[in-house]
Amino acid sequence: MINKYLPIYLAALLLSYSAIVSSNKEQQAYYVLMSELLNINNDRYQYKDRKGVSKNDSLRQFKELESTYIKFIEPDIGKNKFSEKRLKIVMFLSFYAFQRNSAAINEYLASDLFPIYSQNKIRFLNILNELPFLITANCNRLNAHFGFEGNNAEKKQSFITNNEHIINSVLTNKFSDICLNEFK
Repeated sequence: MINKYLPIYLAALLLSYSAIVSSNKEQQAYYVLMSELLNINNDRYQYKDRKGVSKNDSLRQFKELESTYIKFIEPDIGKNKFSEKRLKIVMFLSFYAFQRNSAAINEYLASDLFPIYSQNKIRFLNILNELPFLITANCNRLNAHFGFEGNNAEKKQSFITNNEHIINSVLTNKFSDICLNEFK
């Protein structure tokens, strides 16, 4: 009798395990991002050279952060739409890259952030109102789209013209000024 239900039990067990693993992977990604921003727990990137001297493995550190970036840069609710939670994570990554002068992540964002903003404008701007410490970094990365690798420079003024009204209407006056100044 139990053999008849064994596949069902195994399926339930695997589903519960995958939910736990998925949750753990997401928690690990948050841990990596916060640790990087706060510059803590860097000892996990240490190794000992041939002489026994501890050294930092900056490539391993970057690869872990890059993996976190790749995990969250894709839309999570379809049709290029991002949930509020996912947008906040992407915007926080932008803040991290801006604060830490992370050339690689800043470069990724110069091309990746613009389409995210374009498909999620209101939600994106509402988050900036809610978390104003993100404004400068994210507006800076939006501006970086124009001229990145020699592309789109001619579209910058059109973007400002087409988006200034929405930026001014969603963000408070002070916050819209901060954002729009990044495009000057």
